[in-house]
Amino acid sequence: MLDNLIDKTWYNVLTQEERCCLEEKFLIVEEKRKKQEILPYEAANSGIYYALKITPFDKVKVLIMGQDPYPNKEDAHGLAFSKLSGKIPASLKNIFEKIKEDIDGVENTSGNLTAWAEQGVLLLNRALSFSKEETLAIRNKFWLPVIDIIINKLLERKKPLVVILWGNPANDIEQFSFEKEEEYKKHNIYILRSSHPSNMGNAKNSVLKDGKIGAFTVTPNFKKTNEILNSLGEKEINWQT
Repeated sequence: MLDNLIDKTWYNVLTQEERCCLEEKFLIVEEKRKKQEILPYEAANSGIYYALKITPFDKVKVLIMGQDPYPNKEDAHGLAFSKLSGKIPASLKNIFEKIKEDIDGVENTSGNLTAWAEQGVLLLNRALSFSKEETLAIRNKFWLPVIDIIINKLLERKKPLVVILWGNPANDIEQFSFEKEEEYKKHNIYILRSSHPSNMGNAKNSVLKDGKIGAFTVTPNFKKTNEILNSLGEKEINWQT
């Protein structure tokens, strides 16, 4: 079953125990779906593990951590910050404005970020599902073992990787603590941090962790990502959607 849900490169790198973990979580969700709506739906361009299906393990160059899927079936499809249709939400609009500022000539009008995922940008939510019946805290706890497996697999590769963390929840992920940054750099793993692109509470203009993390609006995440990739001999990301 799992081999139909994720790319074969992810399937092959997982241990049997890790495969069982991902399968067990998926089957629990499938059982809950008999009584409640859980997003994203499973479809050709959508799914709980869609990020692992569209972005092969050995192709991941950038990891962007999101929070959870959009709360409506028209938009949620399993890629963090990406939406299938309709109006572009404030956070994504701010992301696009920052891209335009960082990189001349890139102006995005589509909220579907599939083009990024196909270039090696793993758009990973900390909670891989959304349901109105469960709080975000409950969903985060449920998916934590899976997220830990995914993050640890990427770190164990010791291959070039840029990790982009926006907001306190992303920056508090244990594997990405400040203390580990210098050791990661020895293996060409770089962490870029800023506040969240959200307008809520003026997050995009906030500084975090006593000023150790700058505001999203003044942090050149996308420009810096491409500079790092170029310096490591990797093809930069075309941030056009």
